[in-house]
Amino acid sequence: MNSTKLRAGVLAAVILATGTFGLAGCAGDAGTTTGGSNSSNSESSESGSTSETSDVTADLETARQAIVDALAEDPSWKQVMLAGDVKQPTQKYGLLVMPFVKSEAAKRVTGTVDIADGKYVIEAESAETGETWQIDQDGNITQASE
Repeated sequence: MNSTKLRAGVLAAVILATGTFGLAGCAGDAGTTTGGSNSSNSESSESGSTSETSDVTADLETARQAIVDALAEDPSWKQVMLAGDVKQPTQKYGLLVMPFVKSEAAKRVTGTVDIADGKYVIEAESAETGETWQIDQDGNITQASE
């Protein structure tokens, strides 16, 4: 009987710990998102690469940096996938998959980036305004034309 209570207690502790880590992970993402969107305004102002400020600037710059890092290791890649389910660069399905998690500011960010002669464009759609913004290989951010 005591061993049954002990096992039940251990199981309850494991479930509690798992839930706590899960909530902490979600809370950590929300905190990062807020900080990222605040810093994106100042970063885009300093860079001067865009005439307007976008709430998805930080997402675009982070996605571009992931592609820059991928091409620094092997410039022969023609496609690079951005995915939130990897922690480090991984090869899957004949593609290089780079870690990337979009913020809550972005409704959508390009998942597979096509690279031709070192040139590429990454798009992000603002969750707040619905506007689509682009960043190119040089870091120039512009609003996408419809």
